[in-house]
Amino acid sequence: MLSRLLREALWAPVAVALVAFVLGRVPAIDPWWLVHVVGGAAVAFSYLRLAALAGGRYGLAHAGVRYLVAFALAWELAEFAVDETTGSDLQEGLMDTMSDLMLSVCGAAAYLAWHALIGWQARDGR
Repeated sequence: MLSRLLREALWAPVAVALVAFVLGRVPAIDPWWLVHVVGGAAVAFSYLRLAALAGGRYGLAHAGVRYLVAFALAWELAEFAVDETTGSDLQEGLMDTMSDLMLSVCGAAAYLAWHALIGWQARDGR
């Protein structure tokens, strides 16, 4: 089951984290705003896939609930978890955290809007 979760849902945020790690080592590149936007979209994608894999269990059968969960659980939560478990310092203060959250929410909202639009067009037969 874990390999299926990694293969179908968790690959996106893991890929963004790896790319951010590599780009963070290049002094001339400052990709953090883009990493947070794409990271928010990757986390939203991941949660939608996890909800689809869970099926009707855990109260995730309704599309509105799936979108709310995917939107609410943003990239910044992953940064906080990494800081707390490894003792790192990814979050550098309130301004950094709030700007990261804003960018993550923008990425999540853009992905969820695109996903909803594609689903709506498929149901509408376009």
